[in-house]
Amino acid sequence: MSEVNVDARLVGIIGKPHGIKGEIVIVLLTDYPKTIKKGDILFFDEKCSQKAEVESIRWKRLKNPHVSVIKFKGIDGRNDAENLKGKSIFRSIKDSPMLKKNQYWIDDITGCTVYTKDDVIIGMVIDVEKFTANDNLIIKVENKNLNIECTDNDTFYIPVIEDYIDSMDLKNKKIILKKIPEYF
Repeated sequence: MSEVNVDARLVGIIGKPHGIKGEIVIVLLTDYPKTIKKGDILFFDEKCSQKAEVESIRWKRLKNPHVSVIKFKGIDGRNDAENLKGKSIFRSIKDSPMLKKNQYWIDDITGCTVYTKDDVIIGMVIDVEKFTANDNLIIKVENKNLNIECTDNDTFYIPVIEDYIDSMDLKNKKIILKKIPEYF
């Protein structure tokens, strides 16, 4: 099988098998879980070389739309499903839903360099954590000269709201923060 270099977005992690017919519990990491439908092509690798077609999908718990039971074509038994446990599931970028203004993909933010309004580098976004009220950027401080109170591992959180974010230029991987008294 040849490798195809297609950018992909992480959409979930495969959990345990569900039953004996090849169904798999999947924790979906996307904000758009209901966009995954029967017939969709998902991938078991970022290079999109190991594809699988969704044969069926159902939501395991109504309270948690991010947990589903998926059956892929060709995965027909518990042993086949068990072999996939722990793997990541990806969707090609071209098949990802279009975002509205002020929406973003987490993997587009991860790796962005974070600056003050005065163009001083603070650090880099290493992850985004989702909370009920808003998302929070987890920033690893690279500039030790700044007096920023950090958690372990030289990181701190910034809410993704207008009070804290001046601008986000995802094309150039640059985020500018407003001066925040509790941090600067």
